[in-house]
Order: sequence, then structure tokens, then C-alpha cells
Amino acid sequence: MKTNYDPASFFDFLGYPSGDTPYTSPGLRTLSVYCRGNRENLEHLLSATPFELADDRFVVQIADFTQSSVGAFYDSGIVIPVRYGDTVGANYTFEWEDQPWSILLGREVWGYPKQWGKIDLRDSAEQVAGEVTREGELQFAIEMTPDDTVSNEAWADMHTYPHLQVHYLPKANERGFETFEIVSRDTSKDFELESKVFGAAKVDLGDSVRIAGVKLEIAEVLGGEFSVGYYNCSREHGRSRVIDSLV
Repeated sequence: MKTNYDPASFFDFLGYPSGDTPYTSPGLRTLSVYCRGNRENLEHLLSATPFELADDRFVVQIADFTQSSVGAFYDSGIVIPVRYGDTVGANYTFEWEDQPWSILLGREVWGYPKQWGKIDLRDSAEQVAGEVTREGELQFAIEMTPDDTVSNEAWADMHTYPHLQVHYLPKANERGFETFEIVSRDTSKDFELESKVFGAAKVDLGDSVRIAGVKLEIAEVLGGEFSVGYYNCSREHGRSRVIDSLV
């Protein structure tokens, strides 16, 4: 065995930064489509998690982090408002990214359920649209038509932060977990908005957007928003905070 070995040096082998590494992404483009779901369906999807459903609305979104200071990537996901004890926030219940290192960083360090996907996001004055595919299969597609007469009144009060995720490490030799922590993370406190437009929107969910055989259902599409801003994952707010441990 090596003497005086520093385990922190293993991050160089892993190829992704530690959870306290700050980074920025100027010009972050994000398309978010807000939906109303079926409460029973949403509760079923969350049934294997320690979270309680906090709202029957959820958001489907794609974000362009290609200007990120730690490396270019795209992020996408479906975010459901949840409650854990007295803390109300939102859970990334489904998530896709297009770079192996960013998937590992978000999943292993913070507990986001990231999978690989091919992600595209296009914007113009007439339409903003994007989709996520994997091996040619649609995961989801979203689009929005900017309209100055449309507002965000139907979702302005919705909780999308802090992110509440399960940070876990399964045991290597039996059914169970070495680590099972509830973590909270809120980068919104350092985000600087540059522009935002609203409009009517559409969502097409692929057949794989399901958990344990149950597919996510959409009862109503409320509308969408397209924002551009300066993303800042600071040491103060970008790091996760452990609020509970179940093992």
C-alpha cells in the first residue's frame, strides 16, 4: 500500500471535479415548459423516493451549458416540486446530459439521476425548440412560440429550488446502501437573468419517461419560458448541503 496517500488525488483519475469546485456558464440558454400532471401519477413516480409530492405541476427543460468554465455540456430534465420534512423544493426525477464527465459529476457527487442523451436546443424570434434522444429513441421534445401577450402567472409561484436529491452509494456485497443522504442545492441565488420571454408551448414525452413501468402523464401544458443569463455555481451556493441521512 502507498504511504501518505491522499484520497483527494483520486479525482484526477475520475476525470471530474469535486463538489466544491466553483464554475460559471455565461450566456446560459434555458427552455422550460411547465405542465400540470395527474397527482396520483406523480405520487406513484415518487413512491420509491423519500420525498412527498408538493405540487401537481412540473417542468420539462433543456439548458445549454456549452460556455461552462469546466467544460461544455447540455443538461435536460423533468423537475417535480417535492417536500422533505419542512423543506420544500424540487426533485430532478428524470435527467439527461451529453457528456460522461458531467453525468458522473452530477450523479456521483450530488445525486442527480443523470443518463446519457443527445440534446439539441434551437432558438429564434419565432420559435424555441429542443429535444433529447438516445440511440435514436425520443426521450422528450419541447417547443415554445414567444408571445408578448403571454405571462408566467400559471407557474410563477411554483417551487423549482432548492434541488432536493438523494446522494447514495450502494453496498458492494449486499442489498443496501453505504450512503443514503438527502441533499439540498440552490444555485439560483447567484444566477443573473439577462432576458426572458414566455409563450404557448408543446411537449412530446417518449415512452421511456417512466419509473417501474409507470409513465409520466401530462394533463395540461401551461406554457413555456426561454431565458438567457449568467449561471454561477459558487462555493457558497453551488455546493450541496446534507439535510438528513437515512443510513
